[in-house]
Amino acid sequence: MTDDAPQPPAGWYPTPDGSQRYWNGESWLSLPEPSRSPLPTEPAEATPTHRSSRRTSVLVASVLVAVLLVVGGGALVWKLVTDQQAAVAAQEAADRAAVKEEAAQRAADAKAAAAKEAEASERKLRADSVPGIEDSIRAMAEKHIADGLIDGPVLSIDCSPVNGGSTDDLTEQTTVFECFVANVDNGDGTLSGYSYNSTMNWDTGSYTYGIGAP
Repeated sequence: MTDDAPQPPAGWYPTPDGSQRYWNGESWLSLPEPSRSPLPTEPAEATPTHRSSRRTSVLVASVLVAVLLVVGGGALVWKLVTDQQAAVAAQEAADRAAVKEEAAQRAADAKAAAAKEAEASERKLRADSVPGIEDSIRAMAEKHIADGLIDGPVLSIDCSPVNGGSTDDLTEQTTVFECFVANVDNGDGTLSGYSYNSTMNWDTGSYTYGIGAP
């Protein structure tokens, strides 16, 4: 270049070897070659904001996930606790029902045993009453012998419920007895004698008796 020629404006200019040099308007300067990557522009300045927004979104998403995990975990724990409490309550209810049922069964067994014992006692009382009836019939027959109404002596007395009855039949409130007063031994294993009778009222525990068939 000559001094009279117009000078190009200052700036970076390419060289034959493909590099760039800086012209300050008067001379070439040995400045480091600028980077070949494009300089930041206005859209590039928004990039940090975009990345920040993305980070914020990721952070919010992470927080939401954490919250969901906490809420979900809390719900799971609540369900487990609720299920456990329900199971315990059900078991306690079953235990109470079992205890109640066992108590009811014991009461039923005790009632049945008491009823059975009462029946056995009533049967024994009725059976023990027969000898008392027979004693009363004997006393009456001996008086009749003394009065000359029948012949003596009194060999034996047997009183039995009529019509195949039994003192074990606790549904009967009265029992009629046919009594036989033997005064003769026939020698063939049979006896002869007189008929007497008695009627027992089990409700009152009293009885009547007399001579003759019932």
